[in-house]
Amino acid sequence: MSAQDAPREAHATRIERAFTAQAAAFEDAAVNRPFTADAAWMVADVPVGSDDLVLDVAAGTGIAGRALAPQVRAVVALDATAAMLEAGRAAAAEEGVANVLFLLGDASALPFLDASFDVALTRFSLHHLEDPARAVAEMARCLRPGGRILVADIVAADDPGVAREQDRLERLRDPSHLRLQTAAGLAALLRHAGLGAVRVETRDVERPLAAWLAQTRTNAATTREIEGALRRELAGGTPTGFRPADVDGELRFVHRYAAATAAAPPTTRG
Repeated sequence: MSAQDAPREAHATRIERAFTAQAAAFEDAAVNRPFTADAAWMVADVPVGSDDLVLDVAAGTGIAGRALAPQVRAVVALDATAAMLEAGRAAAAEEGVANVLFLLGDASALPFLDASFDVALTRFSLHHLEDPARAVAEMARCLRPGGRILVADIVAADDPGVAREQDRLERLRDPSHLRLQTAAGLAALLRHAGLGAVRVETRDVERPLAAWLAQTRTNAATTREIEGALRRELAGGTPTGFRPADVDGELRFVHRYAAATAAAPPTTRG
């Protein structure tokens, strides 16, 4: 292994460790409702047909792909963490969803031929990736002419200083976190990949801090540090990007979600 490969391997290990720990409760509404039920709108309006092949990249348990599966021919749900895929297989079996293939793989080097899929999507993944532009380009490469793409994530504050603090606190909770894009940044990634008809929809989602920290089994010292930063902001201190609120003694915060959609160019005719 080269020295250049070492940081990539180290980050891949952080991702595997983080999501292996989260796999069992990833779809538990008590700790992760915002990523599951509250984010269903992201895929609700993705245009699909009964003969479409769908690629769900960095799929986790394949929540998004499983939601589309009854409407399409087949879904490939690809993720880098075996435990997440196993949880997804179990959920699909329980739901009676038989047309989803769960596949271990790297979002930055998709193991598919060009123009293999009608729809490609990824949710809540780019902030974990070392090269999000490469992952989006790989998804675009795999799209058939006129194919559709959805890239959705938590997004950063527009102020760069606030966004840095936002990323710092996210990383304290989950060391596999790297950097949030802004909503405009998501759109730019799609355009840079050669995609058109770009649209971005954002929604604010209020979350209880305790459940968010419980999802990643955050230790007591880190919990105190994150909670302290949010309470200092409430008292007039440095903005964190979390927009905290104390609701009847419960500390809550806001994530802004963005869903960016685009289309691959149609076939070029000579």
